[in-house]
This record gives sequence, structure tokens and C-alpha cells, in this order.
Amino acid sequence: MSDYESFALVPQESAVLIETRSNVGPIVFGTLSVEGTAALSIDTNDLDETAALSASMRIPVASLASGNTLYDSELRDRLEQRRYPWITVEMVSSQPLGSGRFGAEGDVTIHGSTRRLSGTLSLTMPDANTVVARGQHVVDIRDFAIRLPSMLMLKIYPDVSVQFRITAVRAATAEKDI
Repeated sequence: MSDYESFALVPQESAVLIETRSNVGPIVFGTLSVEGTAALSIDTNDLDETAALSASMRIPVASLASGNTLYDSELRDRLEQRRYPWITVEMVSSQPLGSGRFGAEGDVTIHGSTRRLSGTLSLTMPDANTVVARGQHVVDIRDFAIRLPSMLMLKIYPDVSVQFRITAVRAATAEKDI
């Protein structure tokens, strides 16, 4: 018998990487500041791959960094960080595909614009209290009303690859660690 259980994302063990292409090469922004929750069906301390799952995640725009202050400042300006300080993801549906994979649809909000995206997630349970989710998706930033940056001779292309590795622990376990 399966029961849905709450899981809390672990920021220090979760990462989101955003890679954009430019005429001078790739630019990668990353963050470890990810927060959120998930509800998963667990069957005898293992993921029930026949059941749907739900999740939500928030990323502070201010936490995205490339290591280049000029690029970081431009990103925050383009995303209007003061007006829209969060990037949010709300999973609205999921479909088990087998072998720890799920087809998922979610509402992603960036720069005040929300779009429904779909893709594939890979989930594993390294132990009875931990779930690790991995995925990758290519996004056109123009879909989120973001103007393409251009600085001097630098040209940024609109397709952006978003990769994530999210670790979540059972909510009861997370509360004990506080």
C-alpha cells in the first residue's frame, strides 16, 4: 500500500544551472539557493512509480551567479530582480513513465510571466528518507517577456538550457534536523 508523504528540498544539496549561449561562448549561472516541497507516494520505503507526484520550488533571482559581476548584474537587470525577486515552479501534473522517470508539466514563472512547460524528471531514492530529482529543459527566454541582452559586442541567444539536481528529505526528517 502506498501513502503520500511530504518532502522538503535541501538547499545545500540542490543546484540549478542555467546555461546560455553567446557569440563568445557559453555563460553559466548557478544557484544552491533552492527551496520548496514535494509530495511523493512511497511504497515500503521506495518510490511508488505508478503514482503521480507534486512539487513546488522557488529560486531567488539574487542568488543566480556566473562569477562575472557584469553578467550577473545584467541578468538581474533583465529579470527585474527588485520587482520579481523569485523564479517559481509549480508542478501541475505528472505521469509515471517507469524506471524512475516521470513526464511532468509545470507552471514556471519568471519575470512576472507564467508559462506551462513539460519535460521528463528522473527520480531516485538513495535511502528511505531522501529523494533526488534530475532534469533538463531548454527554454526560450523571450517566452517570459525578457529582452535579449546585448552588451557592447556580446550577443546572447534566446535558447537557455536549465539543468537541476534537487535533493529532498522526508519532512519529518527535515524537522528533526532543525
